[in-house]
Amino acid sequence: MKIYIDEDFRCHISEAEGLSPAETEFFDGKCALFIQGYRFVPAGERWTREDGTVFVGEMMAPAEDSRILEAAQAAYEEALEASKTETQDMQSALEVLGVEP
Repeated sequence: MKIYIDEDFRCHISEAEGLSPAETEFFDGKCALFIQGYRFVPAGERWTREDGTVFVGEMMAPAEDSRILEAAQAAYEEALEASKTETQDMQSALEVLGVEP
């Protein structure tokens, strides 16, 4: 998946001025809130945390409360599942009525 990272390696889902594109499979199937709550340091890059600790890429780590990010992802997955069920129900109803979609 293509994401965009800022100078502090925070993730974004849309291209914008000052952001660099990066590819990773880590965010495949993840919701926007989850992705934007992460920091991604690509291979060959270095990020220095405020306390001086240096992280060398490739690294993904929550930049926000991971419990909130996990809850957002869980809600996203529930909504996707509900949407699939609703679509299947509508398809079944059309079949019963003999209507071609």
